[in-house]
Amino acid sequence: MKRSLSLSTLTVILAIAMQACAVWHPLVVPLKPDTVDCERFFRDMDDKVEAFTVADAGTARIEGFPALRANRFLASFANADLTERAYAAWLERLRKLDETARLIEWRNLPDRAKSALPALAETEIVETVSGCGRILTQPLKHSSGQRALLFSKIQPPDAYSTWQRLFGLYFLTRWAIVDGVRQLQQEIREPFLETGQPPVEGRLISYAPPASGTMPTAEAANILQLSAANPLGIPEPSASQLEQLFSAYAPAWLVDTRDDNDRIATVEMASDGQALIDTRQPRVYRLPSHTRVGKQVLLQLNYVVWFPARPPTSPLDIYAGRFDGLIWRVTLRMDGRPLAYDSIHPCGCYYQIFPGAGMRVRQPQDGSEPILTPTPLLAHQPGERVVVKIAAGNHFITGIATQQPTADSEQYGWLDYDALRSLPIPNDGYRSLFDEDGLVPGSERAERFLLWPMGVPSSGAMRQWGTHAIAFLGKRHFDDPRLLDKLLRPLWE
Repeated sequence: MKRSLSLSTLTVILAIAMQACAVWHPLVVPLKPDTVDCERFFRDMDDKVEAFTVADAGTARIEGFPALRANRFLASFANADLTERAYAAWLERLRKLDETARLIEWRNLPDRAKSALPALAETEIVETVSGCGRILTQPLKHSSGQRALLFSKIQPPDAYSTWQRLFGLYFLTRWAIVDGVRQLQQEIREPFLETGQPPVEGRLISYAPPASGTMPTAEAANILQLSAANPLGIPEPSASQLEQLFSAYAPAWLVDTRDDNDRIATVEMASDGQALIDTRQPRVYRLPSHTRVGKQVLLQLNYVVWFPARPPTSPLDIYAGRFDGLIWRVTLRMDGRPLAYDSIHPCGCYYQIFPGAGMRVRQPQDGSEPILTPTPLLAHQPGERVVVKIAAGNHFITGIATQQPTADSEQYGWLDYDALRSLPIPNDGYRSLFDEDGLVPGSERAERFLLWPMGVPSSGAMRQWGTHAIAFLGKRHFDDPRLLDKLLRPLWE
């Protein structure tokens, strides 16, 4: 039976929440009765989210801790020797992940799911979720038992399916795709090995960021170092500083364009609730993330472009389907220089890495999938911008260059990646681009029937940040906070 809140109960909760937001302080412990009401409110929200299948897959819930969620980066701090201040800062970040996801889930609920509750303004929902999250989190700050329990319950999300590998006899069938992986990597590498320009199938269209200026590395270093002055050492620039960094390191895109399927576009929702790609406005979706290299935490800038489709090259093309795209990631050293650039398609496919100056890739020795590293990136000259060259049809990266801004480029616009988690439906609320498993409905590929024993659910389908498995052989995640730490080494080592 579904639980719902009475008007009087919700009124109490709203009062508690608004009071908590107004006077909450890290040392204030809320009264015990408040906890019961907030747990009930969160439980009621979770029931509705589950019933209407609007759960957000970008972060993982933590069993027994309804006000907290985790991602792979924050999960990497669990069981670490955290000081009290660092533990409190880490706990607050887990709470914020839950708050963000809850508000997105609430927004994506249909109106009929909210009908059991009084009509509330968006600000009241924000205050309630935030206030109750703080109330439920506060006791965890000073209890060693709860701290140990929380550490034991956090499990980094796994984008692989154990049952698929078990019933698909992975340790036998994996050998059947080894040659296929090598051949595909060679196909992707070939344009980088050719002399001169690769052949053009259509018309080359250049897309440039709205802000043409770059940033001196010293200025970027200052932003990164000052913003990392927190107990966890996480570079967290302000909104305006992050805007500057995204603009400074944004790539230009040079796309071989046969038809509209090769045009950088904007994701929208149609009136029937189905996602569509509007090619009239080129947009790049931005997302900050973090990685851990040695004892440092580094900032990553993610740039995501979407295309309407990957068209078939033959009637038996198992890789073709609706929706396609590219994720380009820049990992910044604390001195403002790029440590590396790496890339995947939104399916998690075709991972490749371009080491920065003075770095090389160390190939794994554990039998897992080899790393595709077509070429090191060229050194930048002042004012130059990285240009990512993209093929027609399959949207593979065919080259990397650096150049000064040109006047003949189309200008793309910016959107936050989180906008994809709650897109407006004309006259009918909101819906996420992604389903509760983090997949984009309608983007399925026929390859999933061939490759399912490798353990990647619906391989080839586009998926949400935080659910990208990037290898068929072994296990590898794009947002693994130690991915680059495992793969990169200085040239002299």
